[in-house]
Amino acid sequence: RHLCLEWYSMGKTIKKMVHFKYILIILLISCSNVNPREKAKNQCTEDVKFKNLIKEVIDIPKLQQYYNVQTTIEQEQLVILKGSQFKDSIEIMKFGLPVEFLTINEISSRNIKAFIEFKEIQMKGDSANVYFRYDIQGIWCKCKYFLVDCNWRLDSVHLWEN
Repeated sequence: RHLCLEWYSMGKTIKKMVHFKYILIILLISCSNVNPREKAKNQCTEDVKFKNLIKEVIDIPKLQQYYNVQTTIEQEQLVILKGSQFKDSIEIMKFGLPVEFLTINEISSRNIKAFIEFKEIQMKGDSANVYFRYDIQGIWCKCKYFLVDCNWRLDSVHLWEN
């Protein structure tokens, strides 16, 4: 009888261990299954949205042909006029080099001829409107974007030469 009670007690302990193991596994699985969209949404700050928008704007396919002037005037880096919409410089690349964000005084003192000037950058919720010019080529551009998982997608672009 004593042996039976030991086996019975040991069986209950094993059952508890198995239940604990299942609870632990369920807990680990539920913690590791954090919704990736929610995680990305939490990391999609206004600064990240702004940086991604500027990167998308300078990469507009219709605009690329006009950058050839950079080679002609021997200006390797793309320059953006640092207006009031820019708190700090943004770390983005173009032509394999960092984009330079300069004030009008810096542009003048360095005799830079090719630069993008943003006239309007308006981000509202999941949409954005951008209006800019690339004066050395006489280019003006208005474009609209929509946001998908913190990445901007071009909705429409109107580019014209002045």
